[in-house]
Amino acid sequence: MALLSIVLPVYGVQGYLEECLDSILGQSFTDFEIIAVDDCSPDHSGAILDDYAARDPRVRVVHLEKNVGLGEARNIGLTYVTGEYVWFVDSDDWLADGALWAIAERLHSVKPDVL
Repeated sequence: MALLSIVLPVYGVQGYLEECLDSILGQSFTDFEIIAVDDCSPDHSGAILDDYAARDPRVRVVHLEKNVGLGEARNIGLTYVTGEYVWFVDSDDWLADGALWAIAERLHSVKPDVL
């Protein structure tokens, strides 16, 4: 079980997705999983996710058969998490270096219900 599960809903973001995934997977903190939910994206986002999942076991991909929208994609992702904490990251965003380490330090020191 990972400390942190990152739920990443994905739709129409092939131009941003690799930067997003690289910014997460390149963090110095590594006790996390990514649950990437391909919300029946019409571009190559699903293939990009599959490529990353093939290279890194922390990435799990859920491919939806029809587009359900951001909220439902997040809810579906929640059913797959194994981490103690969950963070929703948008797939057109990126994380600054050290972001996960700072989050993990706060989680370990405070043990909050919500951060």
